[in-house]
Amino acid sequence: MGRQKRKMDKDIKKEALRQYIHYFRFWFIGILVLAVVLAGLFIAGLVIPKAPRKNQEAPQERVFDYADVLTDEEEQQLREQIAKAERRHQIDIVLVTIKEDVEQNGYWETQMMNIADDFYDENAFGYDRVHGDGILLLDNWYEGQEGSWLSTCGRVYESFSTRDIDRVLDAVYEKVEENPFEGYKAYVDETCRLYGNKVGVSIPLGVILVVPLAAALIYALVHLRQEKAKDTTTATSFVEGGKPRMNDSRDEFVRKNVVTRRIQTSSSGGGRSGGGGGHRSSSGVRHGGGGRRR
Repeated sequence: MGRQKRKMDKDIKKEALRQYIHYFRFWFIGILVLAVVLAGLFIAGLVIPKAPRKNQEAPQERVFDYADVLTDEEEQQLREQIAKAERRHQIDIVLVTIKEDVEQNGYWETQMMNIADDFYDENAFGYDRVHGDGILLLDNWYEGQEGSWLSTCGRVYESFSTRDIDRVLDAVYEKVEENPFEGYKAYVDETCRLYGNKVGVSIPLGVILVVPLAAALIYALVHLRQEKAKDTTTATSFVEGGKPRMNDSRDEFVRKNVVTRRIQTSSSGGGRSGGGGGHRSSSGVRHGGGGRRR
């Protein structure tokens, strides 16, 4: 009897599993397709070779700490972080710190913008070509004039909106006063995050595994909840006495006048997909960017 009971229980479990797979077969197929697509994107990101750097005129240095706020070790760590980011995203990422009274020659914003753009142009930065794809952070440590200006060029200019520029500056300002090194690391990280989201990067393996499993779990929970609701409710579950009561209801058409009103939309640059702070430098190069005091 014990052996027969175990065999019967085993057969029941097999049948239940078969019916379960049959019932959810379309969802399993969909999740499998999703997993295959994500895996393909991940493999493509590893296999497809990155475009080689075409601009050989720019200096190899990326960290210009004229304000002397970083240690030698911190500068080297930033160089290594930037080198990896540049290979991954194929853009130049430059950091310049100064300690200058820029207001003696004009407005703070104008002078910071000119210094940042001119530094980028004069050093011929750009991953794909001279004055090509790249970004530069100019950070001023002069007392009373502390603040940063972000200069974008090429594809970074085309993809970064005013809102994106503000997000990079926010990431820097959150840490730079207490720890300049952490602030400049945040500059590189936030730049890569925003730029990667816009132009596309390889998908981490963890996402490939988690997304299908999460989709299956969510569907299963929702389905079980719906099935439970079907078993416990009927058309008369929530009416007094178990009998439905119909109230006399009629629509009254009061008047036909229709009021139309035009809704104005904002023209702020922050909502655009790219080109935040577009202008031309003294060299005639098209740049984007923005900045503010701390």
